[in-house]
Amino acid sequence: MPRINQQTIAKQLKLSQTTVSRSLANHPAINAETKALVLEAAAQMGYSQRIKRNLSQNGGKRTPIWGVLIAMPKTETGPSETFQLVLRGVADKSTQHDAILDVVYFDPATDSETALLRRIRATGWKGCVLIYPISPTLAHGIANQVACVSIIENYRHDLIDSVDVDQSEAILGLVRALKDAGHQRIGFFSWTYTVEAPWVLHRFGSFVEALYRCGLTFDARATVNIDPSERLNPIEAAEKVRLLHQEGISAFVCAADHQAYGLLHELRKAGLEVPRNLSITGFDGIPAPANLPQLATVRVPYEELGRSATHQLTRRMEQPAAPRRHLLVDGDYIIGETIGPTAKY
Repeated sequence: MPRINQQTIAKQLKLSQTTVSRSLANHPAINAETKALVLEAAAQMGYSQRIKRNLSQNGGKRTPIWGVLIAMPKTETGPSETFQLVLRGVADKSTQHDAILDVVYFDPATDSETALLRRIRATGWKGCVLIYPISPTLAHGIANQVACVSIIENYRHDLIDSVDVDQSEAILGLVRALKDAGHQRIGFFSWTYTVEAPWVLHRFGSFVEALYRCGLTFDARATVNIDPSERLNPIEAAEKVRLLHQEGISAFVCAADHQAYGLLHELRKAGLEVPRNLSITGFDGIPAPANLPQLATVRVPYEELGRSATHQLTRRMEQPAAPRRHLLVDGDYIIGETIGPTAKY
């Protein structure tokens, strides 16, 4: 297998080698979007950046190295827009601190936690931004070595700050929209994953809270892939939704947009149209695939999460013993085309 170098990355992205080199060095002359594109591509291609740990020429200071750990299973084929936007925010904010970003992909199911911790020590990270869930043991191991901030996942470790969207208020808004359209019986839908996905249960908890705040009743039978014993694949999960619809469940809140769009596709094959027969909401704000309606959803401000995480990281590095913070950022509602009046049976 040929060795991956900056020229390989430049050819892949159709950029100049100078642009790639400056992006990897987090040079202020390169915009955050380009930096994020280069950093992600380099990490995906397995490029190992030779980061200089010697004294820089800027006042004799060491160039700080900040890690960005993307916990992405090798079997995951979802879109990369999420961490692209997060990386933009991190790159934009970190430039102000003359830091070099070292982006690493880590598969929680197959990669060695010990090897990762060894790499962090060898590279000399001063701080780390965590994207996507890893085991609490690994998260704590990283936080015991370097300043650490997590995006979305809340590890409840004394030294790990977290930045998240306000899921409780966001899902409350979606449930209110469904109630205003006449829906009284609303279910919750999710997929299952090879790696534990605590964010699904967090959003489910916000859903149950929202039902009661809206004066609606929670029906445990109207959930898909929430019971730990239920491991339905996307096609089986959509079939359960169809059967629940026949029993009078008129709307579903999905844990994420990619799940909701998959559900829309399967329901259409089964002869159910959204929102004429059934209303669906999502969460995240990703673009609608071709030939599917725009979801009613909440757009997560991922770029702002990246900036906020970087701000928290500098605070944690400057004040290692400071109280832990869990920051919430508001999302933006997208009205979409997937909420309609309750269908008649």
